[in-house]
Amino acid sequence: MALHLLEDWCKGMNINPRNCLLVTGVPEAFDEGAIEPILRVSTEYLSKCKMRGRMFVREEGAFAVLCELPSAVEPLQVPGTIAVEDGEWTVITTGSQPSPVPAPDVEFLKKMSAFLGKEGKTLADMPGLLGLDPGVPHRESAPSPDEWVKALGQALEKVMPPHPESSPYHKLRLFSGGPTPIPGEEAFEPWLEHTTEMLQEWAVPEAEKRRRLVECLRGPALDVIRTLKLGNPGVKVKDCLEALDHAFGRIEGSDDVYCKFLNARQQKGEKVSAYIQRLEKLLQRAIMRGAVAVGQMDRTRLAQIVRGIQYQNPILLHLRLRERQDNPPSYSQLIKEVREEEERQAAGEVWEEEVTILIANETRRD
Repeated sequence: MALHLLEDWCKGMNINPRNCLLVTGVPEAFDEGAIEPILRVSTEYLSKCKMRGRMFVREEGAFAVLCELPSAVEPLQVPGTIAVEDGEWTVITTGSQPSPVPAPDVEFLKKMSAFLGKEGKTLADMPGLLGLDPGVPHRESAPSPDEWVKALGQALEKVMPPHPESSPYHKLRLFSGGPTPIPGEEAFEPWLEHTTEMLQEWAVPEAEKRRRLVECLRGPALDVIRTLKLGNPGVKVKDCLEALDHAFGRIEGSDDVYCKFLNARQQKGEKVSAYIQRLEKLLQRAIMRGAVAVGQMDRTRLAQIVRGIQYQNPILLHLRLRERQDNPPSYSQLIKEVREEEERQAAGEVWEEEVTILIANETRRD
């Protein structure tokens, strides 16, 4: 009945019910001028609500108050009740549900609402954004709970990555670091290079990356990580790889590693993309040795590419790499741009080789 009252009241006042809420249970003797201030301080979301009128409800023996917000009401942001000195008031919106929602579902919907808020959307926008029942004409009331559930399910499939346990992945290669290699074990340097690359690509939590790393270790290498975890159970994967590098890698100082990085130049006949990939391995090693800070990684990479690439290379000019050193791109963005430019240049060379120019003499002279 309260929901019908809200809709009918808004229709009579010619205002959008989606922007309004109904507060019921206000005692008859309650000061009318104090209602709006109480609502505004009850929660930050209602700080801009405006009281549009009140009506006595005979069946409840109390007043119902109509309030309007500047934009569509987000039901999950509105409390179901508002505590006052003599009891509590009930808040009704067009998206109010007839039965209480389990607490876990409420928390989930709140998180989803926060996510959509960052994108400038609300839960009420989901059915239309996802093409849910496109043939149904626009309604003044908010989508029903069933429509929300269906819309949210479709949205989650698009915006949330699969759970790490449910998505297949290629296991890391085995490494033990023992005096006698186990079957299938490779040398430490190529193992470290492959493992670092794979861990960077996996879009999973840090704890899952650490679990997968431990999963591929055996013998002395596993003992190194176990010792680290004793002092810090949440040790980062980067620190694990650094400890393994200190234990089994080449004995190089940070200055030596950084010097190799600075001396890396594009070789004759080497593609720019191949040079960047080769340079990235040296940069990662310099970072692990503490020669380069992680926060300076992109800037350091681009500066060396500008120094090490062959002079007047067209890719250097077309992508304006010198001019972008103050705001350098990430590795993935840079390598993508370079490979696309290489493909464009290769296509242009093929076109030039296949063009045939025909010249006809249309004059009377030889």
